[in-house]
Amino acid sequence: MAEAAKPATKKPPKGGRKGGTIFPKLNLQKALEYGKKLVAKTHIGAQPEDEILPGVFGNSGPEGKVRASALKQFGLMQGDAKAYQATKLAKDIDAALPDGRPALLQRALLASKLFDKIFDTFHGDTVSKAQIAKRAKELDVHPESADECAQLFIDSAITAGLGTMSGDSIVLVNSGAVVAPAADPGEGDDAEDPGGAEPGAAAAAAKKGTGNAGLPPSGNKPGLAVSLNVDSSSDPDKLEKQLKLLREYGVI
Repeated sequence: MAEAAKPATKKPPKGGRKGGTIFPKLNLQKALEYGKKLVAKTHIGAQPEDEILPGVFGNSGPEGKVRASALKQFGLMQGDAKAYQATKLAKDIDAALPDGRPALLQRALLASKLFDKIFDTFHGDTVSKAQIAKRAKELDVHPESADECAQLFIDSAITAGLGTMSGDSIVLVNSGAVVAPAADPGEGDDAEDPGGAEPGAAAAAAKKGTGNAGLPPSGNKPGLAVSLNVDSSSDPDKLEKQLKLLREYGVI
C-alpha cells in the first residue's frame, strides 16, 4: 500500500515573522513616503487599522502590517489596531523646512533600537555591508535576514545624512556630529513583530541627542576640584552615568 503523501509545509507570508530581533522592513526613504500619507490620512484624527493599511500602505494583509510596523519603529506612527495616527515627529518632518529636516531624519533613524545599536557600534568608521550584517547577527537578527537588515540600515543612514558611500562601504559620521533632538515619549520600536499581533508600547530613542552641542570644551578646568565618595554599596550604573556627565562637561 502506497504511503500517504505528506502535506506540503506552508511558507510564511512575505515579511512574516522569522524570529529574532525586529528591524524596520523598509528603508527610511520609503517610510517617509508612507509617513507623509499617514499625516494626511490622520490629519483630523486617529483611524482604525482596516482604514490605515489599505489607505496608507496599499495593502490590508501581512505586507501592510509589516509596513506599519516599520513606521512605528522609525517613530512615525503611534497607536494600535483600533486607532493609528501620525506622531509629532512625522508631522514635524512633513512640515519641516530644508535646514530643519536633517535633525528630524536622524531622529527617525535612531528611533529604531536595532539601527541605533548598529550606528553606536560603527559611528566614525568605514564599514562594509558584510560587517554590518555580522553585527546584526550578533544583535540576534535572524541569520536569513541579516543581509537585508544591513542594506536597509545603509540606505536609511544615507537618507538621514549619517553616512556616505565610499566604494562598497559606508562612511558613518561620528556620534558627536549627530544633531537629532531627543525623541518624544511614545516613539520607537514595537515590542512585537508584525505577524498579526497588536504592537506593544513604543520605545524611547535617539539617545545620541544633540551630541556635544552646547557643552563646554572638554578638558580639566583649572582651579576646580571634584570629589566622589564611592563605597562597596555604590550602584555601578549610577556611578558611570555621573562620571560620563562630568566628562561631557569637561570637569574630569
